[in-house]
Amino acid sequence: MLDYSKLPNISDRGAWAVSTTKHGFGIENLHDGSTETFWQSDGQQPHSISVQFPTRAQIHAVSLYLDTEKDESYTPCKVSIYAGTSHHDKQLVKDEMFAAEPKGWINFKLADIDGPVLMAHFVLIELPYNYDNGRDVRVRMARILGPPPREQKFRNEHILPYTSQDFYMYESLR
Repeated sequence: MLDYSKLPNISDRGAWAVSTTKHGFGIENLHDGSTETFWQSDGQQPHSISVQFPTRAQIHAVSLYLDTEKDESYTPCKVSIYAGTSHHDKQLVKDEMFAAEPKGWINFKLADIDGPVLMAHFVLIELPYNYDNGRDVRVRMARILGPPPREQKFRNEHILPYTSQDFYMYESLR
């Protein structure tokens, strides 16, 4: 089983935005390292968190810290994750409804260890429904996780030693 705490946190490489914010409970609370603070939305559902990376990022998982005991009806019961090069071409990569009430880090694996890693410029985390028909949502922490270090090392050491810009331009299909 994969230990998500060993995956590199690449959250700081992207520009984060949220759909709405309740005054005093802004996006900065998602990254302050405390589970006592939270981002809270303010407005109509669905609520969302988006991350725009300046270059294609290798993404293995998305992790959210949710706490039904503290947040009750503010806790999302469904999470949909989209990825792409921008908001305009995003595609659904994960759609999960919680079987049990979440408490703690909830990890959404977007790539298999042996399979291809998700490469994206843009990630959208959509929170369409809450427990007990709650309207606004609370997320205590959020992070984007890269591939395991050994996989990252393998990807950086290409079998063919091509390093020109022309080679990298045609390295993969978009």
